[in-house]
Amino acid sequence: MHPRVIANALGAVVAAGGTIMLVPAVFSLVTGDGNTLAFALPALVALLGGAAVFLLTRRPNAYISGRDVFLIVVLGWVCVATAGSAPFMLSGLMGPTDAFFESMGGFTTTGASTVSAPEKVAPSLLLWRSLTQWSGGIGIVLIFVAVAPLVGFGAAQLYSAEVASPVAERLTPRIQDTAKILFYVYGALTLGGIVSLSLAGMGPFDAVNHALATVSTGGYSTRSGSIGAFDSLAVELCVAAGMVLSGVNFALYFQASQGRLRRVYGNRELIWYLAFIVAGTVVVTGTLYVFGDRGAPAIALREAFFHTASLLTGTGFTTATWTAWDPLAQGLLMVFMAIGACSGSTSGGIKVIRAILLARHATQDVFRMVHPQAVTPLKLGSRVIPERVRMTFLGFFFVYIFLLMLGTLLMTLHRIPIGPAFGSVFACLNITGTALGPVGDPAFYAALPPSAKLILTAYMLLGRLELFTVLVLLTPTFWRD
Repeated sequence: MHPRVIANALGAVVAAGGTIMLVPAVFSLVTGDGNTLAFALPALVALLGGAAVFLLTRRPNAYISGRDVFLIVVLGWVCVATAGSAPFMLSGLMGPTDAFFESMGGFTTTGASTVSAPEKVAPSLLLWRSLTQWSGGIGIVLIFVAVAPLVGFGAAQLYSAEVASPVAERLTPRIQDTAKILFYVYGALTLGGIVSLSLAGMGPFDAVNHALATVSTGGYSTRSGSIGAFDSLAVELCVAAGMVLSGVNFALYFQASQGRLRRVYGNRELIWYLAFIVAGTVVVTGTLYVFGDRGAPAIALREAFFHTASLLTGTGFTTATWTAWDPLAQGLLMVFMAIGACSGSTSGGIKVIRAILLARHATQDVFRMVHPQAVTPLKLGSRVIPERVRMTFLGFFFVYIFLLMLGTLLMTLHRIPIGPAFGSVFACLNITGTALGPVGDPAFYAALPPSAKLILTAYMLLGRLELFTVLVLLTPTFWRD
C-alpha cells in the first residue's frame, strides 16, 4: 500500500465534502436560522484541511495499487460521513452516534433517520440532509474522478470500485470523460425534478429538497408524512416518474443522446425493470382494491404505482401506510426492495441484472439435471456471460444472504425482536431505510442502543458499496505485503 497516495485522494474527497457543506452554510446565513457556524466551521476545517493534505501529498503520476483503491473508496465514505455529521452535532439537533447514523443514512442514500418531525428541524439542516443524499447518490469518489483529472492515477480503478456492476461498460475511452457524462445526466435529472415539482405546486424549498432526494433515490423528506403530506396527484406523479427514471442505468441515457435507441430499447435489464414496475403495480392494485378499503380502482392504482416505484428503487417515499396493506402486497414490495433497480443507477439491492442472471443460472441447473451432457452458456441477450462473472454474482448472492443472517443475529443480541431485527438489517443492506413493522419509523431507529445503530451504519456502507469493496478490507490477505 502507498499511504501518501491514499492520503492524497482522501484529502481531495474531504475537501469536496467541505465545499458542498458551504451551500447550507450560506443558506443558513441568508435565512437566519441560526446554524451558520454549525456548517461554516466544519466546512472550513474539511475544505482547508483536505486541501492541505492533498497539496502536501501530491505526487504526479504516482502508482496506485488495487489495495490502495479499496482503502480510498471505503475510507472516503467514512471520512465524508464523519465530517457530514458535524453540523447535526454542532446545531444541537442530536448526539454523536445519531449524527453519524443520520449522515451515513444520507451519503449512502439509505434514508434511515432518527428525525421524527422534520417540520421542527431548521431548514438548513433539512437542506444538508438532502445534499448528503444527492452527493452520495452520484458517489463522492465518482465526483472526485470527474472534476479532478489532475490526479492522474488509478481513475479506472476508482470508477470500478465505486460503480460496482456485474457487467460493467465504459461509455468513452477516457474514464474521466465517462464520469463527467454520468454527472451531467445526474444534474439534468435533478434540474428536471426541481422544475417539474415547482410546476406541480411545491414551494421552492420543498421542490429542491425532494428533487435532490428523488434523483438520488434517497427518500429524505421535509415532511413527516413524506410525499403524502402534500396530498397532490401532480406531485406524486412527478416524484414517481423521477424515481423510475433514476432507477435506470445512467449509461442508457448517454446512449439515447447519441442516437443509439435500438440499443436502449433492447437492453434486457431495462425491459425487466419496467416489467417489474408494471407487474408490481397491477398486483398491488388488485390486492388494494379487493382486500383493502379503497373506494375506487383509480385510488388503488395511484398508491400501487407510487409505492412500487418507490420501494423497487429503494427511495422509500410514501403516500400511505403500506405496511398495513394486505400481506401479498407487503411481501411483493419486500421482494422488490431486495431486487432493487438497474445497475449503474443510484438504487440499492441485488440489482435487476443480477436477479436475471441468478434466475437463468437456476433454470440451467434444472435443465442440466435432465440433460447432464448439455452445454448451456449463460447469456444476457446475445452476449455470453463469462464464467468468471457467473461465479462473481453467485458469490455476491451467497454473501448477501450470509450478511442478512449475521446482521439479524447481531441485532437480536440487543434484545430486539426477530422481525424488527431482520427488517432493520434488510432495510440498511438494501439501502431502502424502511421495511415491515416499526422499521423505517424514525422513532424505531432513535430508540436503538448506540451499538445497534453503529451495526446498521456499517450495513448501510456495505449496501452502498455492494459488499465486496468493504469486505475485502477484512481479509488477512489484504493487509499482507
